[in-house]
Amino acid sequence: MDKEITFLAEAYTSIHEKKEVKETPEEAFDTFLIKRADGAAKLAHSTKEKGGLSILTSIHFAAKAKPYAESEKWHNKEGRNEHYKARAKEIYEKLKDLDSLSQKQFQVLMGELEVWGEVYIRSTKPNSIKLD
Repeated sequence: MDKEITFLAEAYTSIHEKKEVKETPEEAFDTFLIKRADGAAKLAHSTKEKGGLSILTSIHFAAKAKPYAESEKWHNKEGRNEHYKARAKEIYEKLKDLDSLSQKQFQVLMGELEVWGEVYIRSTKPNSIKLD
């Protein structure tokens, strides 16, 4: 029994020690955008199906689709960081008028602000957080 456990442990280790293919910073940024957009879309869908108050969460995550798509278009352009930061500031300014917002408008703006903020930070400080 101990030999079987040792064998399985060694097999598991060898499988998971495969060499990682390192992405270039640009490829890593592309991967980041794609994975974050996919995750937001999945959450938007699952919370919409849940219904009730989860609809607010669905609205929040669905609002991320457009900024992620725009971020992907800008990822190789000069001035991308300035663009990302300007978009975040634009959304932030809209949030300052909290009394005029509906719950839906608030959720949309917060979703958009999260995208622009995280994209700007990932673009300017790619190693600021290790997710793997």
